Amino acid sequence: MNDILQIKPLDASNWQLAHGVEQACFGDHCYPDFFFRQAIDAWPTGLVGAFVDDELIGYVLCTPGQERDTGWILSVAVLDSKRGLGVGKALMQHCLSRGFRQLKLTVAPENPALGLYQKLGFKESSLEQDYFGVGEHRLLMSWHGA
Repeated sequence: MNDILQIKPLDASNWQLAHGVEQACFGDHCYPDFFFRQAIDAWPTGLVGAFVDDELIGYVLCTPGQERDTGWILSVAVLDSKRGLGVGKALMQHCLSRGFRQLKLTVAPENPALGLYQKLGFKESSLEQDYFGVGEHRLLMSWHGA
């Protein structure tokens, strides 16, 4: 990628951009628009975008969990045309740098991003059958920091 990639928080003025990426990546199986607006209120530093020339090409939502020093990566999305360029890795590294001792996420077992998560040190904890409904299995993965 020749253009400069910027990772920066989204806010009340531009959260709609994340919803647009969400729809492009996940279609009917995406978070509703109001979820992104509420995420800004609930986790002001959690919704972060990847920008090139002021265009949002990906985002991550990383939030504190119930357990102390544990975070959850609720969603990572990168536009199809920008995959394979290191955008997802940059977004994930942002989450890893937030100071959590442990990060958790779920991922479909056939998702190509699984390899990225493993390279970044995430380990499979369990397989959650029917996580999003019948046949929608997800791997629970965890990363443990220093």
